[in-house]
Amino acid sequence: MAVLEARQIAQSFEGEQIIKDVNITLNEGEIVCLVGSSGVGKSTLFHILSGLEKPDAGQVLLDGEDITGRPGKISYMLQKDLLLPHRTILMNVSLPLIIRGMNRKEAKEKARLMLPEFGLEGTEKKFPAQLSGGMRQRAALLRTYLFSDRVALLDEPFSALDAITKGQMHSWYIRVMEKYKLSTLFVSHDIDEALKLSDRIYVMAGKPGRIVKEIVVDRKELDRESFCLDSEFLLKKKEILNYLG
Repeated sequence: MAVLEARQIAQSFEGEQIIKDVNITLNEGEIVCLVGSSGVGKSTLFHILSGLEKPDAGQVLLDGEDITGRPGKISYMLQKDLLLPHRTILMNVSLPLIIRGMNRKEAKEKARLMLPEFGLEGTEKKFPAQLSGGMRQRAALLRTYLFSDRVALLDEPFSALDAITKGQMHSWYIRVMEKYKLSTLFVSHDIDEALKLSDRIYVMAGKPGRIVKEIVVDRKELDRESFCLDSEFLLKKKEILNYLG
């Protein structure tokens, strides 16, 4: 059974249909990417999956349970880290636990224990402005993980980083994913990134936006870095570009 599933999702805004008949699945431990041009409805879909919006039609299922229009079930990280500037890193990453009812002391201790796992040791008393872009993203990802340790929706989580830092974050996130069995659905405009990280890719196109192709990324037992230099990588990239028009 899929850990997260969207069935026949449709949504309109001010009389204009934004997305139509969208079906996606996310299995346990998978990384699945959604690619598409700007304005195709990717953010609308993520708002629906996270429960922030209720669709005109369709269902969102988490472990088979209907969670349509019910926020707080799945963690959702936007492109900007949105760390609170006046709060320390420890308080920032503790907030999801406190919001869910855990007492402040226990929440801070649980978050503190996770800081080294996310490469944030020694940052608990620092403020967001004192951290690099990569470290801020790690803090935002830890906060996302503490909100829901099973499924994460990430909207272009690495797009603001320089190429070297982005590559380092890719390798790090894969290790975190595998260790904690976190399932991830993320949006990216970077096709190379999508092919490097994903097990499957959904291509979204058209007006209204639809899923026009599902691509399984078969790395033929190559590691991710080697796959990026393989001829199959270029073939998949050309295929995605063709569907994007």
